[in-house]
Amino acid sequence: MEIVFRRTRVRSVAKRLLAALALCVSGPAVQAAALAPPSSVTFWYADEPPISELAQFDWSVVEPGHVSAGDVKTLRKLGSQPFAYLSVGEFSGNKAAIDKAGLGKAVSPVRNGAWDSQVMDLAAPAWREHLFSRAKALQAEGYAGLFLDTLDSFQLMPQAEQEAQRHALASFLRELHQRQPDLKLFFNRGFEVLAELDGVAAAVAVESIHAGWDASAKRYRPVPEADRQWLETQLQPLRAKGIALVAIDYLPPERREEARKLAKRLREEGFIPYIGTPDLDSMGISSIEVQPRRIALIYDPREGDVIRNAGHTLLGGLLEYLGYRVDYLAADETLPEHRFSGLYAGIITWMTSGPPQDSPAFNRWLGKRLDEQVPLVFFAGLPVEDKLLLKRLGLERRAPPATQALTITYQDKSLLGAFEAPVQPRSRDLSAVSVLPNGPKASLLLTGEGGQTFTPVAVASWGGLALAPYILETNNERSRWILDPFAFLQASLRLPVQPRPDTTTENGRRIATVHIDGDGFPSRAEVRGTPYAGKQVLDDFIRPNPFLTSVSIVEGEISPRGMFPFLARELEPIARELFANPKVEVATHTFSHPFFMQPEVAQKREGFNPEYGLKMAIPNYDKLDFRREIFGSRDYINQQLTTPEKPVKLVFWPGDALPSAATIKLAYDAGLKNVNGAETMLTKANPSLTGLNPLLRPTSGGLQYYAPIINENLYTNLWKGPYYGFRDVIDTFELTDSPRRLRGLHLYYHFYSSTKQASIKAMNEIYGYMREQQPMSLWMSDYLDRLHGLYQASLARTAEGDWQIRGMDALRTVRLDPQMGWPDLRRSQGIAGVRDVPQGRYVHLSSDRALLVLRPDRDSRPALEEANLPLLDWRYLDDQHVSFSFAGQVDLSFSVRSASACRVEVDGQRFTGKASAGLWTFQLPMKQVSNGQLLCN
Repeated sequence: MEIVFRRTRVRSVAKRLLAALALCVSGPAVQAAALAPPSSVTFWYADEPPISELAQFDWSVVEPGHVSAGDVKTLRKLGSQPFAYLSVGEFSGNKAAIDKAGLGKAVSPVRNGAWDSQVMDLAAPAWREHLFSRAKALQAEGYAGLFLDTLDSFQLMPQAEQEAQRHALASFLRELHQRQPDLKLFFNRGFEVLAELDGVAAAVAVESIHAGWDASAKRYRPVPEADRQWLETQLQPLRAKGIALVAIDYLPPERREEARKLAKRLREEGFIPYIGTPDLDSMGISSIEVQPRRIALIYDPREGDVIRNAGHTLLGGLLEYLGYRVDYLAADETLPEHRFSGLYAGIITWMTSGPPQDSPAFNRWLGKRLDEQVPLVFFAGLPVEDKLLLKRLGLERRAPPATQALTITYQDKSLLGAFEAPVQPRSRDLSAVSVLPNGPKASLLLTGEGGQTFTPVAVASWGGLALAPYILETNNERSRWILDPFAFLQASLRLPVQPRPDTTTENGRRIATVHIDGDGFPSRAEVRGTPYAGKQVLDDFIRPNPFLTSVSIVEGEISPRGMFPFLARELEPIARELFANPKVEVATHTFSHPFFMQPEVAQKREGFNPEYGLKMAIPNYDKLDFRREIFGSRDYINQQLTTPEKPVKLVFWPGDALPSAATIKLAYDAGLKNVNGAETMLTKANPSLTGLNPLLRPTSGGLQYYAPIINENLYTNLWKGPYYGFRDVIDTFELTDSPRRLRGLHLYYHFYSSTKQASIKAMNEIYGYMREQQPMSLWMSDYLDRLHGLYQASLARTAEGDWQIRGMDALRTVRLDPQMGWPDLRRSQGIAGVRDVPQGRYVHLSSDRALLVLRPDRDSRPALEEANLPLLDWRYLDDQHVSFSFAGQVDLSFSVRSASACRVEVDGQRFTGKASAGLWTFQLPMKQVSNGQLLCN
């Protein structure tokens, strides 16, 4: 058996171990807690490790050169123990790299040509100290353990030297364990020394039990019986000692079902399985299987930033509603090279400029994704002209049809023409694409005057396409979907039925947020006494209503260094009074309220004519400085307007609310969460779902959180009237709740809404509507943590078919399709109950991670139906007894579904529930409840 074949070794020499040579790291050492044997293990050696999904596994082995210290911390926080790859027997690098590392005297005469790496002398003090230092540094970075590779490389050395090297290896591993006993050592084989190292190995990995990879022939192959028998003889002593054994087998991504069966077989044989690809650059299968909830949306950077991409604005929010995280990827050289299978549920392109600049590379990238059988859908345009790829897709490009009459030969009304707008035959802007025999199934088939056929909408085994002009009906005033985007996404991407993280609802109640931009604080309200708008909002909107409210000010409007220094003595006390209100959390709306967050980009737009300039005209502040805007305004508010106990928590982006990645990073560096941007707005006059924008914009500087619903500025024609126009936000609340709950109740306005009689009346109507809905009120900062959960969450199926949910952050709801069944409350973990309403079956979580076990009928055990405060804990002590905790800003109200009478006990007080239709409702005069007891019998 060749050593090259039987070693798990992935080398990305150009990208990798040179980075791992940095032996000095900052931060205190993290002591690893004692680790139980894992039930699942994963490996990821490629760039861009998917941290959220890796966290599903008990142990996650990664290349430290590809993982930041923050990633390691996140893995641990989300429930996975991270292990760092460490090559013990070889150094990956040339002579210059070896000399730079000071290891020139530690090399052996042997080089491993298969991996282009240098076999090292295990007895050399320099190499041993290098490894000890590296191990210490990795533990300081937060790794729970090391995955020790190349333990058998000494066998490549001359026979006469092997025994001395074997002794040196054993002594090194023993000393490493003695030096860092809390650092778990995960061996890759090491059979030659394991018998001498009792208690040193936390687990041992072996590869190719049944399915292997022939490195020399570059092909997958079944493992010969003789090899398997040899391995078993090596494993028997380890089994006898109870050492956890991890089996790494290899299968290509397209053989996913075979991988599932192989994982089951390996479990039955006593292994912790891992089935992946030889490069360990894919989401493999262990005792759990990650369920993809990422969608890759590809855009053409030649058409502008993703902010302007129609795929982002039109599909982003719909995909989020369906429970998916959307990764926006530019169609250029930055497209990821790792495998998408098992990680991405699908790939969408929204590109209208034809093939991208490097079309051969793009075509190869698409071909690899097709090889992996990841669904691929083309929207708007078809960015492929390569005939071979088109033939593979079953498509054919034809000559442009010019202007001619077209006839609808076939239309699948379940996918288009019956959602918002009908299908009208149009040849203008038509993509001249037809399907080949045995190609995609046409959803819309058009025939021209000369008998030519065109298929702008189709569903295929590989995905599908929906091309202009049969996606949207657009005019100067509005757009409507011709396509049913939900039905088409479902059909083309073959989306599975699975739990959907949901940001609209918590504990069965629709979420409500209120946040106020600082504009207009010094304006006078047209009411008796003409108070400043800041005072009017506090007295008329915030104090009388039960909603937590996130409030910002513009420093340049109220400070002595702003536009109105003579008003500061009057305005600052009002701001202090407002921020001191217990229902208010503190935010900044910057210093000078920039009207264009990327002015250098905005100024390049055709017809650019800034009506109000680039920012407020503050004396002695001529050049826009975003650090001053964010850090400076934060410091001003903290020092002059609020207290250390209640500091600024957020920045509300001003103007066009489209900051650059660098500006977003500034906010995070300042310790501030961020929100604003996008223009979600649906009214009875224009009810189209084209008005639903996404919630999230990922950038290299961090996530931008968009305003869930736009403010009154758009409803009032940019505050030019009618001033009562904002009452139409009630339309938005209703249209985003039925037939689908797409948003919570999100009220977003400016101080100037308190200045006009008509706007004040509209605001009172809006607040009245919100009160009637009895939502759960959250501060915006807490709601953003829910949105972060939507981005970070991951799903996996266990070997038993149950759902493992991790990474939810503060998000506490998953939505089920009724066909999935009901939660089994005793067998599940972290599940408190469920509320079934026409918009969906909303399952309440009591933790950021949960195990959801489903059953066909509703569980009869007492279950949380709804509550007005966030849930901290819900534990079934037995079938009738629950321990629970809530915490919030108002008195607790909650209801429990139970067939028998229920009572609550808290700190010796007993509360009797009010019964109605199988529900027991409790009103507790307390905002915080720890270790409450629910008893139903």
